[in-house]
Amino acid sequence: MENNDPNKKGNVLIVEDDSFISGLLQRKFAQENYGIFNATNSEAALETLKKNKIDLILLDIILPGTDGIAFLESIKKEPGLKDIPVIITSNLGQPEEVERGLQAGAVDYIVKANTAPAEIVEKVKSVLKK
Repeated sequence: MENNDPNKKGNVLIVEDDSFISGLLQRKFAQENYGIFNATNSEAALETLKKNKIDLILLDIILPGTDGIAFLESIKKEPGLKDIPVIITSNLGQPEEVERGLQAGAVDYIVKANTAPAEIVEKVKSVLKK
């Protein structure tokens, strides 16, 4: 899926293995005119990043295979990927988890259980300024 539509606000990669949450976010971002890419694990996310222009990543921590923090740390070392803003979306909200995510390079950390999809869209808009 390419973002050739000049009206699109940007491309968001949702890295989320929960299909219900992923579906909610995809619908909300589509309504707001964002290009949406979805990956259910870190390996699929990396493939998507290699093949598409992604403006922001929403990243869950608990994923099959490589966890979100390890994935984040790895892309922050890649010249073509390190500047893509990453917002962690997780149900792990303990202060040490939040700190770990921010230290790994996330621009923000959202606890999904406490946040409506519309609030996540607003956070993305503020980060992308679009």
